Amino acid sequence: MKTDLVPIQVKLYRRANGEADWPNFNAIESSLRDNKPWSKFIDASGIGWLYDKVENLGTGADYGTACTLVPEGFADAAVILFPLVVTILSEADFEIFHNDRATIRSPIEHLDTDILQGIAARKQLEDLEVAPTPSAEIIEARTKCLDPSDQDHRGIRKNLKKTWEDNKKELNVTVLSTYAKIE
Repeated sequence: MKTDLVPIQVKLYRRANGEADWPNFNAIESSLRDNKPWSKFIDASGIGWLYDKVENLGTGADYGTACTLVPEGFADAAVILFPLVVTILSEADFEIFHNDRATIRSPIEHLDTDILQGIAARKQLEDLEVAPTPSAEIIEARTKCLDPSDQDHRGIRKNLKKTWEDNKKELNVTVLSTYAKIE
């Protein structure tokens, strides 16, 4: 479990060559990055980057934004070194970014069409009385495949990365109480 992380937001401006101009987070003291390059540290000790999918450099905006969760020492150092582009967010603001900007175009559910088409075909054959009546075991298995909250069976699955509430549980992280959302 990654505990006591701090949400940060980074403004990404466009370089002359068109690429995003990331702050040089390697300028942060190595011990605050677990002696790793910042790009590896963000994934290993944070949650990776979430990018604004609504307005970003790819849509022609002047700047884009990316957010992540990192240990407090790294967050504090990033704000000190890059005060014009790095800000610390409350968890409530991070949740708004996550839900309304980073995952806005993500599906609510993931559909395994092979399984769903198989269930539909079998059901159609049963309705035509070509296939035998299904056993209680088959009916129970179908029910599980069609239940989005059942993550152990292929079929329809709830996208646990769609909302911060679900993603936080899936990532098994906590936000430092100073910035945490009051529940």
